[in-house]
This record gives sequence, C-alpha cells and structure tokens, in this order.
Amino acid sequence: MKNRHGPTYLPALKGRIGKWAFYTTLMTLDEVNERIYLSNEIYRNKSLSDMVQRSVKSGRAEKIASYLKNEEERFFPAMVVAVFEGEPNWLEFSIRKQNENLEFDPNTLDRAKLDSFGFLSLSGDERLFPLDGQHRLAGIREALADPDAANRYLGSEEVTVMLVAHDPSDSGRTRSRRLFTTLNKRAVSVKKHETIALDEDDVMAIATRHLIERFEPLSREGIVSFRTNANILPGDTKTFTAIVTIYDLLFDLFKVISKRSPEDLKFNRPDDAWTDVYRSCAEHFFVSLMNVFPEVKRCLMGNDSEKVIAENRRENGGHLLFRPVGLRMIAQIVAVAVKRSITDTFEDAKQSPSDVQQKVINEIGKAVANFSALPTELAEKPYAGLIFDAHTHRISVGRSALVRDIILKKYGFTKPSGDGDLNRRIKRSVGEAYSVDDFMW
Repeated sequence: MKNRHGPTYLPALKGRIGKWAFYTTLMTLDEVNERIYLSNEIYRNKSLSDMVQRSVKSGRAEKIASYLKNEEERFFPAMVVAVFEGEPNWLEFSIRKQNENLEFDPNTLDRAKLDSFGFLSLSGDERLFPLDGQHRLAGIREALADPDAANRYLGSEEVTVMLVAHDPSDSGRTRSRRLFTTLNKRAVSVKKHETIALDEDDVMAIATRHLIERFEPLSREGIVSFRTNANILPGDTKTFTAIVTIYDLLFDLFKVISKRSPEDLKFNRPDDAWTDVYRSCAEHFFVSLMNVFPEVKRCLMGNDSEKVIAENRRENGGHLLFRPVGLRMIAQIVAVAVKRSITDTFEDAKQSPSDVQQKVINEIGKAVANFSALPTELAEKPYAGLIFDAHTHRISVGRSALVRDIILKKYGFTKPSGDGDLNRRIKRSVGEAYSVDDFMW
C-alpha cells in the first residue's frame, strides 16, 4: 500500500452526466504514479483483486512503457479515475469581465458554464483508482521506474484525468464496478479502415498509404477500393483490390519477413530508414506479382484495366489474384517461402537497413517466381470445391488456409508429418470422402 501524500491543487473543469459528477483535470505522470492505485481496490475479495492485477500484467504495460519512453510524439487519452476516502474540495473561481473593450461577456453564459472553472483540492488522504486506464497506469509506473537518465523529465509531463466520486459502501462499489465495465465493454475500438487512414505507428498502415498514394500501379484513380471491408463483387470491373486487403496481406508478409511481433508492427513505428525498408518490400511484392503474372501487369500497368478485370473476375470463377482471398493467400505462401532464407531481423541496430532491404526484396522476387506455374483459375483445382463453389459461385474465405496449405505441400514447404492433420481438416470441412489428393493438380 502506498503512503499518503500531502495536499495538492489541480486545475479542473466541473461537469455532470447522468448520475455522475466529474472533474476534468491535469496531473503529471509523477502525480499519477504516486497518487493512483490499481483497480483491485474496487473488490473486497482477494481472488477477484488478484484477477484484476493479473489482467494488467499481460504485457500491455511493457508496451505502453516503451511507447512513453521512445515515442517523441507520445499522447494519452484521458484516464477515468474514481476517488474515495479523504476530502477533495472544489474551489470555484469566477470569470469576470476585466476589460470593457473585450467582445466576450461572461454574463452571457449560463450558470452551469460560469460555475465550471476552478481547482480541485486533494488532501493526500484520498484513494484513487482507474475505472478506465489501468493498463496506462501500469505502463506509466514501469516507464518511470526506468533509471535511464534520458527519461528523467518524463514524470513532469501531463495527462488528462477525469475524477468521479466513489462511495466505498457496497452500493457504491457496485455502481463503480458497473461504470468500470461500461467504459471498457462499450469503448469503441479503432476500426481497421481508420487505422489505415490515420495511424502513424502501424507500419502496415504506413506502407498501405504509400502504395495507394505514391506507387503508380496502385495509385491510379479507382484501381483500389476504399470500402471499409475487403469485399469486391464479381461484377465490379473497376477495382483491382481493396485497401483493407492490401493492409491484411502486408501484415501477413511483414510479420514473417521482419521477424517482429504483431504488436511491434502495429504499435512501434520504425525509424525513417527502416520505414523505407518496409515500403520497399511492399512495393516489390506487387512488382514481383506483375513480373510473374501477366494479367496483373496488364491490369495495373496497361491502358484498359476494366477490360482486364472483366476477363479475370467472373461470376463463374476467374483469376485467383483478382479476388481478395487469392491476393492475400499469395502473400501468405510467399511469406512461408522466404522465411527459410531470411535470417536478418528488421530494426536491429546491428543491421544495415539498405543491406537487409536488398536481401529481402531479392528473396521476395525469387519466391513469387517460384509460384509462376501455380494454377490461377478458381474453377479448377486446388480452389474448386474448397474456396470456390462452381454451382453457387460463392467464395468460402474460411477455407483459404486449407488451400494455402495444399499449395505449400505441393511446393515442398510442409513436412510429411503434417499430412495427416491436413487430411483431417479437409474431411471436417468438405466431407469424409475427400482427402488432400482430391485437390492436387
């Protein structure tokens, strides 16, 4: 248990929503670290308390700490914090018209706004715990515990904290627990298309924007769909693929070739030199597709892309790479093919970004070329009967992993010991009468 602290005064705005009164204030990271407890205080039962404690030790605190220490443009959303015990006091001050020449007259404001400005006085005896932001609190603690002198000013930086009153009675605990779960269950996560459009840390989003803005084959007007999902109808003769598909296939590719964790790829932006490596790999993947599959080149580099798309995306089948499921699948099998030959780890200080880039794009080119004889007609093996139904003309995206593994087996990228499992998966998916041999070509 932390020691009690002395009094402090926090600049604040007072507000009310529903049955909750709240105060929006600023606290330094040092104050957050010293004065706010983890949310286990909301529970009397030690097992429940321990469960809450375990939930903040899942690795997120370490990632948040790394973000705070290493990202110069760091920023935090507001933490929602419950306050109980002690005697916090609201010290209101008035806004008066100081100069007759000012256009703004505070007297024109309603009373609620005029009474919203002041300081929140904390005695130091309060117990504060986060209703929303416990992982951020754990991350702040870990960052400030780092003895590195480079972080000595981190504690003076400020975050927004919204304080709400908490009653330590049984009914008060129930009310606070409900707010805790409401905030966490109903928080709207950032959607993928928003990540692609805005995220400056997610390297797949960065590379995707680069492709559709600066890589000429994909930056042409209308060639990429900006819908919020990957679906492209068979009758669509204008778009080659969807922006969401580009993001997904780059994720499949980057997590293998970079040897970085998915969390690193999504939350830790590389420096400029390594960001260029990712962009170059993304470009070269599509360059390699155009070099090996002439239909893709005609679509992305020719003057009559609509005609090419109409020929290769048909209701009764068409070219594998003109469907989102096929384009992502080729990225996955290329990733497996290059995995054996790439030994360098991206963003390693001991590695030269330019050297790694050259090695990797060479391997991507060779891997794509290795699949030059891959069947591409959806109405034929290995796709028909698995991801493509010749009768209903429907695509079964859920079976794409089966087709991927059949292709990898055909090209010698799987071990014979895995054949039994692959056959069992096929039987579960399409029936006991089928085996991997029924889909080999």
